[in-house]
Amino acid sequence: MSTSRSFYPVVLLLVAPILLRGQEDSIALRYGTTITAEDLMRHLSIIASDAYEGRETGMRGQKMAAEYLREQFMKMGIAPVPGGEARGVKDGYFLPFELDVDRPGGIVVEVAGSSFRFMDDFFYFSEKVARDTKLQGVTMVAGISPSDSMFQEIPVKGRAVLWVEPSSDRSEGSGGYVPDPAFLQRLSVMARSASERGATALFFLTDQYDGLKENYAHYITSTRMHLSQSKEAERPVPPEGMQTIIAGRGLGEVLLDRAGTSWKKVQKSGRRGSFSDTADVLLELHYTQLRGRSSSEDVLAFIPGSVRPGEVVVVTAHYDHIGMKDGEVYNGADDDGSGTVALLEMAQAFAKAKAEGHGPLRSILFMPVSGEEKGLLGSEYYSEHPVFPLDSTVADLNIDMIGRTDSAHIGTAPYVYVIGSDRLSSELHAINEAANRNYVGLDLDYTYNAADDPNRFYYRSDHYNFAKHGIPSIFYFSGVHADYHGPHDEVDRIRPDLLEERARLVFYTAWALSQRPERITVDKLKEGSTGR
Repeated sequence: MSTSRSFYPVVLLLVAPILLRGQEDSIALRYGTTITAEDLMRHLSIIASDAYEGRETGMRGQKMAAEYLREQFMKMGIAPVPGGEARGVKDGYFLPFELDVDRPGGIVVEVAGSSFRFMDDFFYFSEKVARDTKLQGVTMVAGISPSDSMFQEIPVKGRAVLWVEPSSDRSEGSGGYVPDPAFLQRLSVMARSASERGATALFFLTDQYDGLKENYAHYITSTRMHLSQSKEAERPVPPEGMQTIIAGRGLGEVLLDRAGTSWKKVQKSGRRGSFSDTADVLLELHYTQLRGRSSSEDVLAFIPGSVRPGEVVVVTAHYDHIGMKDGEVYNGADDDGSGTVALLEMAQAFAKAKAEGHGPLRSILFMPVSGEEKGLLGSEYYSEHPVFPLDSTVADLNIDMIGRTDSAHIGTAPYVYVIGSDRLSSELHAINEAANRNYVGLDLDYTYNAADDPNRFYYRSDHYNFAKHGIPSIFYFSGVHADYHGPHDEVDRIRPDLLEERARLVFYTAWALSQRPERITVDKLKEGSTGR
């Protein structure tokens, strides 16, 4: 993975402000410096508190956060969206959207008259069964290194594959269960290979089941959400395909017993070398779709431009998080409380500038979005039902996690990851670099902007729903840390100084985009909707 960063000689950093800042720059500086660590942390201590219950989409805490954001925009003197009702905006600031809510657990496995249920006997990461399925025949496999060609010589077409993991001593340590870091990779490779060879189901039999289930419980039991369709018949159902199931000892032993063997025998054969065998076993997968309805809302704060009001610069940050688990609140101070409060402070700076006669030439839309943690749903809804035309949208600046330091930057100079700035517009990239050079001086790290970035961060935050429509976008990010999506992503772990600097960089870039005589050009190929 290549890394490209912006470094500037010390002398240039010292003299650039003197050489490059004219009157307009001094005005930008006046309002940019109103974004302070103190104000950022004041907002963050509220929306990332236990009172907001983790801000899960559609739940009470998310609604509370939406109301808090609206109240703040009103206090700033930002008027309701003009003609809001006709544009789908409710109460002047809310863009509501309806959601289909799928609860996992609709699959029941039946073997020899015994039923096995989700989270009691097995779990999975996604449902692929859209109807009841009878499977006749299994293939047992052990001791084979996972690879794309692993089932080339093994008969799996039309069968269920029973993969038996070797015994493991990864149970409980001083810090509790620690999953095998290669588990998900093995599972992914095996599932892809088995599916490509025509298998109908993959049962991953492991004695780590209890630890794995506990480790991934919050994710695997979380509801899945989709934007609701207008007609009942159009509501999405799980895609048909090979179902992958992680099974515990009870289900595994019954399956193997019906195949005329045992867990111990298969593991022993696997330790001696590669092992596979087939058996005539009937098992059934019964599926019931567990679905309900919910709703959420994006929050809109619109500051009209004085010269080109029809051209709009959008600033986004998702204000939702993942809610609660077993009574513990996942507060998401960094993800994405940090981006949300940065957006709030930017809105206040622009509102103050406009009130004092220095407003933007083109319009600014500050839009905290919901549903990001459920699949970028709030920004997807906006991109499909835009309040302001997408062909008049100049750029999207998206802020998602800018309050911490990742392991790659311990002890380094202040930095921020910049993702997507040059994907569609070389001008956007240059503007952001100039804003950083002239005002902030962060180390701009482009590691995750690489086309071959295995993390695919470019496709994993709300800017992508603008980029896929050809709108130049930047994703500002400070990297993943040990508390990512965990219960310890708390306010006291935020770096206020870095949060302030990064928020100011986004402000100065937005300021330049809103004030330049011409809108930036799209001079690169439009991003295709290639998936996240």
